[in-house]
Amino acid sequence: MVKMTKKMPKIPAEPEMTIASDQKEFQPGESVDEHANLEAANETLNQEEIRQQTENL
Repeated sequence: MVKMTKKMPKIPAEPEMTIASDQKEFQPGESVDEHANLEAANETLNQEEIRQQTENL
């Protein structure tokens, strides 16, 4: 049996996944700007993929 410690988070009975894209969360900088651009591109690609999957139903 595994002993629960403060380092081990409890797993919720009904886990849920959320997506957040708050680009104002980070301080300005070159690597942060690059990461924000990648997040925006991924969001656009995901929207297109979901649209395509919906059309294929």
